[in-house]
Amino acid sequence: MGKDAIGYFFIILLILIAAPLVFWILSMLYAWVKWLFNDKKKLNDSYSFINEFDNPVNNNHELWYNIGTKSEVSLDLTDTKFNTLRNLIKEVKQSGSYKIDINTKELGNGRYFVKLTTDNQTITKQIIIDN
Repeated sequence: MGKDAIGYFFIILLILIAAPLVFWILSMLYAWVKWLFNDKKKLNDSYSFINEFDNPVNNNHELWYNIGTKSEVSLDLTDTKFNTLRNLIKEVKQSGSYKIDINTKELGNGRYFVKLTTDNQTITKQIIIDN
């Protein structure tokens, strides 16, 4: 067996070892890119609160929410019986992410709810106020 045969043997061996590794790396990269774009699509098509409440809330709270498609949006602060205490927003919004600051200084300590209502659905999240 000559030096050329040994060289070819190692090249073939390297290809046999490297090909599955390269294939695996490319498939993982494809899966990651697919997940990334599908996740953003889901966020843009959905209606949701983006940030979680840091309960309890003191004085002011920054609330981020997402609107999937152009819609009439109502954002209400309610008591535990879902009586509206304060209407924070009532207007048509384009799809996108929005922020609103909620001032809780005038409310007593306790449990409340923030209710996001659109043309398609209603989402409610609990908020605990401790001023």
